Amino acid sequence: MDLDDTNLEDLNDSNDSEDYVHITPAEVLELMEETWVNEKFAPEILPNKTEVVDIILEQIKSMEVNIKNLSNDDFTKNIYQLEVDKLRFMVTSYLRTRLEKIESYVVHILKEEEKRVEKGESKYLSEQEYKFAQDYSRSMDRYFNKIMNFCPNLTSDTWSSKVIEPNNNSFVFMKSKKTIEGLPIDITNADSDLVDIKSGSRVIICYSSIEELVKNGDVNLI
Repeated sequence: MDLDDTNLEDLNDSNDSEDYVHITPAEVLELMEETWVNEKFAPEILPNKTEVVDIILEQIKSMEVNIKNLSNDDFTKNIYQLEVDKLRFMVTSYLRTRLEKIESYVVHILKEEEKRVEKGESKYLSEQEYKFAQDYSRSMDRYFNKIMNFCPNLTSDTWSSKVIEPNNNSFVFMKSKKTIEGLPIDITNADSDLVDIKSGSRVIICYSSIEELVKNGDVNLI
């Protein structure tokens, strides 16, 4: 009933990576939980982890089939069902959090995605999320343009120029997975003090100082 061993792309690399690693069931679950918590506490939308989500969804389907084959008198059936419910909750919460961020910062997110495409970088959104963001943006444009008809003194530029962005200068709690030397406390200040963080340390810090470390997996948000 446990997760099966699986081979998959190195999940810390881009989606275009050709390197494969062996990852254990426990590592898949840990990675899913880290992915979910990071997305939950990061002010911006993070690079999508569709590989992890797809693996978990496949395992949920497999586990549900096995659960149906168990007798209702088998006590372990409820235990396994709780495990499935936990996995489903993490995946659902993770995807819902990403959709909420898209709805909140859709214009900003689409502009950032365009910049990544121009630079030849991987997009943060999955194909489904990107389509949702485009459709949502067009719907918002139509809605506000319709509202403007009742406000003759306002033009579409009045609201379209007000791009809502995530506050990457907000403070977050983090746990370091490795020793990090010379980390700037305030990345916006060239004269910012530098600190060394030992592996396993838990600190509160400005998100902008560690955003790249979160994305490459050197630190986790907590």
